[in-house]
Amino acid sequence: MLVKRAALNELIDYVSTCRDAITDNIYPEAINMFALNLFRPLSPPTNPVGAEFDPDEDEPTLEAAWPHLQLVYEFFLRFLESPDFQSTVAKKYIDHKFMLRLLMIMDSEDPRERDFLKTTLHRIYGKFLGMRAYIRKQINNIFYCFIYETERHNGIAELLEILGSIINGFALPLKEEHRTFLLRVLLPLHKVSCCEPLFIYRLFS
Repeated sequence: MLVKRAALNELIDYVSTCRDAITDNIYPEAINMFALNLFRPLSPPTNPVGAEFDPDEDEPTLEAAWPHLQLVYEFFLRFLESPDFQSTVAKKYIDHKFMLRLLMIMDSEDPRERDFLKTTLHRIYGKFLGMRAYIRKQINNIFYCFIYETERHNGIAELLEILGSIINGFALPLKEEHRTFLLRVLLPLHKVSCCEPLFIYRLFS
């Protein structure tokens, strides 16, 4: 494990400091490395029956492998943020299947991981314009499942934060898709503290 962490630290330094570090052959290797390390079955929920995990009352299940998972997230963020990064090349590998698996990990009980996932999703949404509608659709599906089926998901707060940024970027006048999103997703949640006012402000501004 120490060797792996040392290798990841070297990769982070390399991508962060070297010019022209990201060549075409790096993309599949970097993205596959991220997927192999991060896409995994999550630990069973703390409260498998009954109320949703309550961060004020329950102790989260922290990932035992977090020291190296954190380095994988840090490498991937540096990779995405590099001036050498080209979304036109990366889109061959960061596809719908990749995004679906990434969003599944948002149900992690570990708040440290959800925070990194939130930032990762922000970066991908900002760089992959052709992926935006799909990302919104899959986030909506998570909310639908939360509202109408399971009533439990650990990443709802982080997903709402992401949507706050997305809503702020909606073009005016708002599309029918976005109005439907307000009525069928945000309003039924009943616990939105910032997304609904922001959405309504843009709706009537």
